[in-house]
Amino acid sequence: MQQKLINIILSTRRRRIVMIAQKTLVSIFPFLLIATIVLVISEAVFNEGGYINNLFKVSSWFPRFNLIDRVTSNLISLLGGLTATITAYFAAKYTARAYERSAGTAGITALIFSLIVNSRELFAKFINDGELTRINLPVNFNLFIAICIGYLIGQIFRLLSPAGHRIVDDNYVYHPRTGLPVFVSIAVAVLCNALISLGTRYNVFSYIGTVFSNFFKIGSGVRQVAVDTVLRSVSAWVGNSSVYNEIGFISDPDAIINLNSALGSGTTSSIPKLFTDTNLYAAYGGLAGLGGTLALIVAILWKSASDKDQNIGIRSIFPALFNHGVPAMVGIPVFLNLIYLVPFIVVPLVNVLLAAVLLYFKIVPPAVYPVPAGTPNILYAFVGTAGSIRALTASIVLFVLDILIYVQFVKLDNRVHEMLLKEDMDGKENRDEEID
Repeated sequence: MQQKLINIILSTRRRRIVMIAQKTLVSIFPFLLIATIVLVISEAVFNEGGYINNLFKVSSWFPRFNLIDRVTSNLISLLGGLTATITAYFAAKYTARAYERSAGTAGITALIFSLIVNSRELFAKFINDGELTRINLPVNFNLFIAICIGYLIGQIFRLLSPAGHRIVDDNYVYHPRTGLPVFVSIAVAVLCNALISLGTRYNVFSYIGTVFSNFFKIGSGVRQVAVDTVLRSVSAWVGNSSVYNEIGFISDPDAIINLNSALGSGTTSSIPKLFTDTNLYAAYGGLAGLGGTLALIVAILWKSASDKDQNIGIRSIFPALFNHGVPAMVGIPVFLNLIYLVPFIVVPLVNVLLAAVLLYFKIVPPAVYPVPAGTPNILYAFVGTAGSIRALTASIVLFVLDILIYVQFVKLDNRVHEMLLKEDMDGKENRDEEID
């Protein structure tokens, strides 16, 4: 069974689009690493409600606190908004290069394509000089769609421009033969913008979102939290930057009811809503980050035979400690990686179900109190229970369990890497024999 799975993974990884996607993800890694580090600093330090700020009262002694808060927040929005555009650029570049077309021109065309698609006023009004910043760069995006856009542009260049074409040759002579694929790409971008504008005007997207949410709404309690947990993991695995149905403490009516009950009675033992998203997922399901990314990083540093993955893990551990595992998800990668799909779903789900058992038998108290922004998820239950050692112990035990689950899949990844390396060595030897 395992060998059959390995063969499927190897077959998948040999596909050109998969190799292009992997190169693209590796290329955007440094941008996302910087963005998430800035995000951690913004959330935890330079934020009035931040965890580090609350611990050390940074706002009372650090000069220009509010200015830095504003700058880091805006920088995060800029870097996050550009991520999909940069992803499309690299995907188009690598696709064109794979077919020996003009990689640089294809990449820039994909970048312009993304900007046109995201221009919400292209059909609405004249855009005057200086108003180009009105182009919408959404922080909420899908990496898979961005890669597909880049791949589409690369295919347009493959079909409409000659092989081996370079814009400028070795004698610095210009050869303008990329006009047609550029024109077609821009025309497609304008068409996509028109369709998006129509969909927005007639509330098509909001209707689809409502139907989707209602389809998976089965009530409340453990079952609903479990369904939401699975959907969050799957949503992140396919590249969505926004977490599916993420409910913050303030937006969770059940959490507010529990808080008022605890404050009124002076105890958490008789709260009316025990199995809430906050008590199950926020406190325990996501204690190692989305999909248990922090546990994966620890498992990789412990058992991985890949120097590249070890390096990515070391660089990504700081933001992952503060709940932002995106760099690791991109650099390893976890996105669209069949090896890590199962544990990415199972780890938070196991945590949620075990937490429900612990809460039901009153082994741990519920996390009813607000938790500062930027608090490491592994400390969420401890802080949310006002310092319960039992909650902290449960979090540590679950985290160790998460690591042990991921270790088995890291070992599987090691086997796949070994087989890929062996294939590369065999191929190199065959080429050497042909030359001889």
